[in-house]
Amino acid sequence: MKTSLFTFFLFISLMAFSQEKKDTLQKKPIQVSGNVQITNNGISPVPAFSLGKPAIMTAFSIKKGNFSFTPTFNYGIDGKPWSSNNWLRVKFPYKKFTFRTGINWSLFFKRTNVSENNRTFEVQRANKYLELEAAVFYQVSDKITIQAIWWHDEGIDIDAVNFGNFYSISANIDKIRLSKSVNLALRPNLFYLNNAIPFKGTFVSGIAVFSYKNFPLSISVQGVEPIQTQPKSNFSWNVGLNFDF
Repeated sequence: MKTSLFTFFLFISLMAFSQEKKDTLQKKPIQVSGNVQITNNGISPVPAFSLGKPAIMTAFSIKKGNFSFTPTFNYGIDGKPWSSNNWLRVKFPYKKFTFRTGINWSLFFKRTNVSENNRTFEVQRANKYLELEAAVFYQVSDKITIQAIWWHDEGIDIDAVNFGNFYSISANIDKIRLSKSVNLALRPNLFYLNNAIPFKGTFVSGIAVFSYKNFPLSISVQGVEPIQTQPKSNFSWNVGLNFDF
């Protein structure tokens, strides 16, 4: 079943790419952007994948036409790897709607203590995952977008989480002017996840980003509050310093 799902999504992406007019693609420039964040607490929508320590999070985006490749690399402040993602996506705009599908190859680095010859030391292992995405976006105005996202992931390694599903409804509210030079962006989010740890739960989260006009640095504040989870989960938050380019 899972092989059929991945094959189907990959087929759809390849078909969309082949149907894009070659001359139209050639006229569209390649767009490259990125973000580097230093935060006091590396958190994840899936609590088991949170770092729970200061972290450096990097994201890059390469876009051409309706296609994008978005690799991310996340590290602990000590330089040890935490996680990485490699999203290949295609979008289908239709009036105020945008439909998007994608496939991701990701790594999650687990840290465990091993005792050998009367010595205890830390080792790391990278668990590999394949992930599918189906998303729809609705442009309410030039400042507000509402989106619904579904992610399904499958663990590849024997000690990885076998499967997981993530459902999210969120909004992007941009360009809220606090003064002539300071803007605020809000990202409220309601999401539900269920995986084979086993863990399932409903959460509400929010991100507030404060930026200064024509300045590449911004400050973000994030909070994640569990509504109902099994087993019990706790509130988590972080503050981040962001550099956009």
